[in-house]
Amino acid sequence: MKPHPRGAGGNPASPTPMEVLADAFLCLMLGPYLLFFGFEGYANLTEWKFLAYLLAGGGSLAAALLLRGELALVGAAPPRRPWRAPELCVLGYWLFSLLSTLVSPNRNTAFWGSPRREGLITLTLYCGGFLLLSRYGRARKRHLWIFASAVSLNCLLAICQFQGCNPFRLYPQGMTYYDGNRLYSGEFLGTLGNADIHAAVLSIAIPVFWTALVKLREKRRFWLLVPLALSLGTLLRSFVAGGVLGVCGGAAFSLPVLAADKRRRKILVIWVLCLFLAAFPIVYFWGGRMGGFFHEASELLHGRWDDAFGSGRLYIWRSVWPLFSERPLLGGGPDTLGLRTDAAFTRWDPELGQTIRAAVDSAHNEYLGVLINQGAPALGCYLAALILLARRWVREAPANRTAALCGGAALAYCIQAFFGVSSPISTPYLWLALGLLNSSGGPSRTEENL
Repeated sequence: MKPHPRGAGGNPASPTPMEVLADAFLCLMLGPYLLFFGFEGYANLTEWKFLAYLLAGGGSLAAALLLRGELALVGAAPPRRPWRAPELCVLGYWLFSLLSTLVSPNRNTAFWGSPRREGLITLTLYCGGFLLLSRYGRARKRHLWIFASAVSLNCLLAICQFQGCNPFRLYPQGMTYYDGNRLYSGEFLGTLGNADIHAAVLSIAIPVFWTALVKLREKRRFWLLVPLALSLGTLLRSFVAGGVLGVCGGAAFSLPVLAADKRRRKILVIWVLCLFLAAFPIVYFWGGRMGGFFHEASELLHGRWDDAFGSGRLYIWRSVWPLFSERPLLGGGPDTLGLRTDAAFTRWDPELGQTIRAAVDSAHNEYLGVLINQGAPALGCYLAALILLARRWVREAPANRTAALCGGAALAYCIQAFFGVSSPISTPYLWLALGLLNSSGGPSRTEENL
């Protein structure tokens, strides 16, 4: 890797003040933020996480703007580099989200967000964090170990919950993980809450750990087998199909990208294609006998559709799709989908002796959610940024560890996002990975760099 042309005081090994700030933001998000669960258990976890994200992300961005201005006043600001195409796409995504908020019939919700907290404020933190890391961030080994430690503690908590325990009284008094979808709506795990959101974070973590085991060279990397095993075990035990599919699909596509030479890459591409081609007849003819996800996939391949498939996701997609045609350019505003549809799930609870109704407030597909909430131009900018960064990953991953780790993690997340829900609890980790991936072509400074 190339040496940095100048650091603070002209020392190539010294990080600049902006880089120190980006490093602090990254450490906060990878460790304390992941483990923080508020003071009211799962009942109000999203609100506490949102407030913590405002402090960590909003505080870092405000400090970055003030620091940049101060450095400019004293003539010590680093030279501006040209904007990269992914950064311009992310700015476009944010600008269309801003316009969507301004013209939204539900402007207050679009700004602050519904109880899911995915309004313009949160989107601004996503995009701002991406730009901060993209321009000043560098992935270092300490970031990997902070993340590994936090994920391990989160998974150990989840394992305790699988045993019927209730550490820290995260569940209501007298309830456990096994009362999910019975005495309360949903399933909740670890320090991340909803099991789907928990799986989304693990879909980032698992590729990071296994890729680091392959790409790093020092012996202590084998300690990453601990968080990897804990993460895989927790994901498989909770078995959120979207997360499992994201991790498996991400691994399959990553193997050819990580290959060091063209010949090996071609061989791996052929093997992956053969694997996928073999999967279709297996699922088609025998998926019905396997049950669960495989049964549903087999039924779809046979042309048989049921709204209950995918835990009701087919019903949700069919119900919310007409909303796009109502406001195709700028959508209804960030996080306002729940105000525009009356779609809901109902179930009879024999213990309570009543019918429970759960309103649909998310598309359960992050791309469809952007399309409906912020409009087609916003989705176009978002997808363009992902495609451009995917190209960087494919080009740089064989020789660049940061690109290898962050690109594979982002890919796995993006696969599970077809079935997932964007949230300030999990989605920030996608934007962290994307920001570091975009910065990975920049200069390296110290031996701690990945």
